[in-house]
Amino acid sequence: MSDERTRTVKSASTLFGVLEAVHRLDGGGATAVAEELDIAKSTAHDHLATLAEHEFLIKEGGRYRVGLKCLHYGVQAKSRMVLADVVRPSLEQMAEETGEIAWVMVEEYGKGVYLEKAMGDRAVQPYGEIGKRVPLHNIAAGKAILAHLPEERVREIVTETPLEERTETTVSDPDELLAELETVRERGYALNDGETFDGFRAVASPVVDDGELLGSIVVSGPENRLSDERFTQELPEIVTGAANAIELSMASR
Repeated sequence: MSDERTRTVKSASTLFGVLEAVHRLDGGGATAVAEELDIAKSTAHDHLATLAEHEFLIKEGGRYRVGLKCLHYGVQAKSRMVLADVVRPSLEQMAEETGEIAWVMVEEYGKGVYLEKAMGDRAVQPYGEIGKRVPLHNIAAGKAILAHLPEERVREIVTETPLEERTETTVSDPDELLAELETVRERGYALNDGETFDGFRAVASPVVDDGELLGSIVVSGPENRLSDERFTQELPEIVTGAANAIELSMASR
């Protein structure tokens, strides 16, 4: 690769890094972005100005925030997801029946992406937001997805990035995780028992259409409400039933 092309690729990488930094910081100026990325303030300023010129960022005084042009791209990406068209009724039914929050998740580049949600009357939301990308290994929705990917792909995902140990119950050993995924495949659903946050639980099931994994659906809530048989029997029946309803909807299209 020529020196000129190398500089061009590096500049493009920095540009996207600046955009992502503004998102992480929930807005900021050149100084904050430069510190976040460990780059020169002048470099940060130039890239911020370029992104604002192309309407990806909005400048307010000396600060920048993500512009709605990014929403346009996200909406288009979401509209191309097959699950987005059929999942809403089942998601709302799960939320209403359980009183908790229900999500649908898909996998992209080895991460889980929250695609859609429905809120029950007692729902709490400690970490998820639509469009957020998260590791797959320590959440029920992620394990439901991993369990139905080829083992070679799973090993690729879990070895690319170390498995972060969020709590004492997080599975951070790849071989132990693979063994758990075998259990998930056999019983048809995945559990999260305080692996992301202490005192928070979730139950998830994969959604498969004609042998193709589309994503997963999940219900989550506080441990004191998702306890005993409600966690191990009632919610798995609700979630797997909803996944089956979605799959039937897909088949009848």
